[in-house]
Amino acid sequence: MADASGHTKLMSVGSNRQEKGMKPLWITPLIFLLLAGLAFGQQPASKQESSLCRLDSLPTDVQNRLREGYSSWKIQEPADLSQRAREAWEPKKPLACPGIAVGHFESPKTLSYAVLLVPTGHPGEGYKFLVFRQKLSQPGYEVRVLDKLDEKGAANYYIQSTPISKFFGEASRRKFQAHTKDGILLTDSGENEYGVEVYFWSGGRYRHEPVDY
Repeated sequence: MADASGHTKLMSVGSNRQEKGMKPLWITPLIFLLLAGLAFGQQPASKQESSLCRLDSLPTDVQNRLREGYSSWKIQEPADLSQRAREAWEPKKPLACPGIAVGHFESPKTLSYAVLLVPTGHPGEGYKFLVFRQKLSQPGYEVRVLDKLDEKGAANYYIQSTPISKFFGEASRRKFQAHTKDGILLTDSGENEYGVEVYFWSGGRYRHEPVDY
């Protein structure tokens, strides 16, 4: 749009110059600089979003596990989201990727990494929701499959980390054995199926409960 507008302005400037015999040569480069500045200013947001979803933003061992076991899948990116999902995700996205969540999901001392994977080339046709956690007393990560979808609709989903205390008071923590610091929110922003579930570590496994968010 900017190029089309700029082209029109340049033509009119050239026409006026011919009609009036004037040579304001500084106008043309100035317009080009303005257009270039506008275009450059639009790039960081999309580039920043894309870089946050890069595979190399994860630990090396997690990258290797994904390449080896899920080579035909990729991390859910902003461009993969439906319009409804993007509208729901954007206000809550403080420099985050809709397909990656990081937090103390299982242990207060070590970080775990949740990923929402979608098929490469057909991102709307299913997902796999995984969590990688550090192995106990040895290097590397092990993976847990929390959920999967084998049909269309994946474009409506995104994940994010959340403090457990946001949804569980002391009584609820005891009831659900939710004693870790963080949980993972899985949001389905489908038009007729909007819902949010929090996944949390409880008694040696992950549980999930619907929440208002």
